[in-house]
Amino acid sequence: MTNTPTTVAQATLLNPEQRQQLKARWANLKAEAPTLRIRNAAERLQVSEAELLCTDLGRNVFRLNQSLPSLLVELEAVGPVLALSRNELMVHEKHGQYTDFKIRGNGAMGICLGAIDLRVFLNEWRYGFSVTEATDSGTRQSLQFFDQEGAAIHKIYKTAATDSDAWDRLIARHISNNQDYQVAPEPYPTPVFPNSGNTTTQQVLSKWEALKDVHQFHGMLQQLGISRVEALRLVGRHYAQPLPVDSFEQALCYGAEHQVPLMVFVNNRGIVQIHTGILNKLLRTGPWFNVLDPDFNLHANTDAIDQVWLVQRPSVDGIITSLEVYDRNAHLVLTLFGERKPGHGERDDWRALTEQLRAAHTGAA
Repeated sequence: MTNTPTTVAQATLLNPEQRQQLKARWANLKAEAPTLRIRNAAERLQVSEAELLCTDLGRNVFRLNQSLPSLLVELEAVGPVLALSRNELMVHEKHGQYTDFKIRGNGAMGICLGAIDLRVFLNEWRYGFSVTEATDSGTRQSLQFFDQEGAAIHKIYKTAATDSDAWDRLIARHISNNQDYQVAPEPYPTPVFPNSGNTTTQQVLSKWEALKDVHQFHGMLQQLGISRVEALRLVGRHYAQPLPVDSFEQALCYGAEHQVPLMVFVNNRGIVQIHTGILNKLLRTGPWFNVLDPDFNLHANTDAIDQVWLVQRPSVDGIITSLEVYDRNAHLVLTLFGERKPGHGERDDWRALTEQLRAAHTGAA
């Protein structure tokens, strides 16, 4: 994918008067809708979440310095926490400890393997804050990180199991000396796909069949100059089959019923957060379909799902099958795999799950 903008919007910074006006508008909104989450409040007020957060800067919100990679490495010392990553449709919450966090790629990427399983793209991490907020259940403390648009990338919540002293020491080491600060959101350019509409099925199929690892797929898209969804449409139903949007919910229910261990990936620009295991407690609440297990919660706004694809890619370990969920802007918001270690093929129970979905919806567009 080539992200070459034709124009770049200028960042805008709220002046002190505008900041106070925004703070007052948010207070009024909270009085009208006390359970409204900050992300939804920001949407209603037509600002970024980070801008809204900064209306309380210096009181309950404190800017972190730019040593964010070091902070992530040092998180192990605080013990168990709640890690939250989300996009427009999916919220992925995982209880556990950040263990052995590694920085790679000259500081551009981080990887955490363990109960908290992350792939972090640090070039997208623009702002970090320590946040204290009052809730119905008491005071809640968190570390929150945002991209250049002021959209949340990742949040880390202190829990009853967290080492409070270690948490406080971590924050003290990473609080910025400059708290006279506001965010200036910079919109991302619209992605440009130079070969969109000019690429043939044979071109896609040739590169697709040469894949040796699922991680090579992004490079394949860059070489072809097309979007992810265009590649799925072109490669043909042997490798990529569109399914009805309720197939995502069906897959979770089938996995829970038959105790199939799944890998649940939720991503945004700056992170991929992964849960691996058997799902148990599933519950629908209005448009949201939820996984509510002790160490893992998933909240999926199924009303906003636009496309679901069953995808098969070649690898040195055999065919690797995934279920991919997309929003109305053709952004990938969630991926399901069967639990698998490198060097091993797919589990038979995961293959059975995906084959059942395929058979039930053969011919679905």
